[in-house]
Amino acid sequence: MLGHQIYGWDFIGSDIDKKSLQIAQTIIEKNDSLKNNILLRLQKNSKNIFTGIIRVNEYFDFTVCNPPFHVSEAEAIAENHKKNRNLKIKAKKTNLNFGGHVNELWCDGGEISFIKIMIKESVKFSSNCFWFTSLVSKKESLRPIYKELKKVNVAQMHTILMGQGHKISRIVAWTFLNINEQKAWKQNRWNKA
Repeated sequence: MLGHQIYGWDFIGSDIDKKSLQIAQTIIEKNDSLKNNILLRLQKNSKNIFTGIIRVNEYFDFTVCNPPFHVSEAEAIAENHKKNRNLKIKAKKTNLNFGGHVNELWCDGGEISFIKIMIKESVKFSSNCFWFTSLVSKKESLRPIYKELKKVNVAQMHTILMGQGHKISRIVAWTFLNINEQKAWKQNRWNKA
């Protein structure tokens, strides 16, 4: 929504959770400026990310993903306790200091597994998207993600560091487009040389 309001970009949003999409659709319908600019799609197969969402003749300048970071609820709770200790917060309960539903917070294999699936699926859509991106919460996740990206022969990859307070996150971005394909994409889609 911010991307459209600030930059005028159009988006397709996807989720595996019908309720999340219904809530997002309600927000879109209550904002005239968003109605024809944000389309929502249900991912019917929770094992897929792009398959079933990106269609054959569709082109995307970039994808954005905030994956489930943890491998289990126990890991999420342990990380929360560690964070509280580091911040010297005495918490009497096991309440998490972050929100979200189970499918948003953890999955089998955590963020490494999720992003590896993204990378493998991105190969199928290599000419449909300029940049694929994902947030990466844990620094130790970078090495296996880079290894997977090298396996699928991406043309370029970048890591963007983001810091807020004591928390450092990163965005990993990759493209399969070579320099000439990137120039053609920019000229054809963005009218830039």
